[in-house]
Amino acid sequence: MTEYWVSQGNKWCDFCKIYIANNPLSIRTHELGQRHKDNVAKRLATMRKESAAREKEQKAAARALKEIEAKAERSYQKDLASFQTVDTSTGLDSKKKKTDEAQCSAATINENGAASKSKGGPAPGLVISTPLNPTRAVKGKPSSVAVNKRKRDDGKAKVMSKEEAEALKAREAARKRMEEREKPFMGLYKSY
Repeated sequence: MTEYWVSQGNKWCDFCKIYIANNPLSIRTHELGQRHKDNVAKRLATMRKESAAREKEQKAAARALKEIEAKAERSYQKDLASFQTVDTSTGLDSKKKKTDEAQCSAATINENGAASKSKGGPAPGLVISTPLNPTRAVKGKPSSVAVNKRKRDDGKAKVMSKEEAEALKAREAARKRMEEREKPFMGLYKSY
């Protein structure tokens, strides 16, 4: 059996962004070198900085969220207080007050158990019952513009040059020859 030479290839150092010979001596020499050690230390420092910045950003987002929730709670308590003062002035009973509070504080739940944001009753604003496009009475029906898209209005045939007519004739003849060739396949393959 004959032996042949095989290249060992090169090893890529992610820290130093260089190729080194792919043998144990070169790898060990490179990793013990000062440049590689400095690059590793630099990479670890940037990873620590990024981690600290990410943690600081998460803490800031959590603090902002707590502030928003606190403001919302104060606003809710203020609304409840104003609702109770209106309630005492109108003379509504406590059962009615509790149902009104429940409707104000949470979304209603429909028969399927899914929460809906509507409070019931008519929709706010103007409701349009007629379709926006009167030419499309049926959804999914193609519009008349799309149907007549390829028609010519003037009824004139396109004027073709002699070369275009010959090319069209040659293409038709080639299509017919191919159909004749495919007839023995009994329609298994259809040319388009």
